[in-house]
Amino acid sequence: MQKSRMNFRTDMSMIEQAYFQAAGDEGRVAIAEGDRQILAMGIEVSAVQAGDVAPEFLLENALGGTVSLRGRLIGGPVVLSFFRGGWCPFCRAELRAMSKAAQAVEDRGASLLAISPQPLADSIAMARAEEMTLPLLADRGMTVASDYGLAFELPESMRRAALADGMVAGDDGADWRIPMPATYVISTDGIIRYSFLDPNYRNRLDPAVLMSILDRL
Repeated sequence: MQKSRMNFRTDMSMIEQAYFQAAGDEGRVAIAEGDRQILAMGIEVSAVQAGDVAPEFLLENALGGTVSLRGRLIGGPVVLSFFRGGWCPFCRAELRAMSKAAQAVEDRGASLLAISPQPLADSIAMARAEEMTLPLLADRGMTVASDYGLAFELPESMRRAALADGMVAGDDGADWRIPMPATYVISTDGIIRYSFLDPNYRNRLDPAVLMSILDRL
């Protein structure tokens, strides 16, 4: 478990270094300004937290069909991860790690779900390219992210870089809302038992930490 934790941290650190290097001086200034604006929003305080009832949802799955939170909770606890989209290198890295941890999660009687506002076709393509088996759910219109208090408008200073990475700004090209990345552990009674909320989108929950949380449920 310690080796897995180190691998995740090392991978994320390398991705962050490459991210800042590719951004250049001007890009790094834009990122810093965006970070400041996101932090000022206080999303991690106003969003749904541990101890709250998890809002219900029914969403299309890139693997086929639909998935409801209530339906999944019948079979055991649910780990729910909100990600910005496949265009975000930190999201892709987190999802790869989560996908590798899926069997360990299932061995603990739980299941994984990942939600993003990206078009379903993009999630299908990402699942195939990355060989992911966890459900990737399409939150069109940011309805679920809004219910969880995670939706916000990407600061203007970050938009050019996001477009270059492949972000699609909504169906009309003018919707810049994305979710703050977050991970929730929800018990079968629908109560959130753990929440990982960090306004720094480069920080993600280590799957090794997730296992220790599930072991305590």
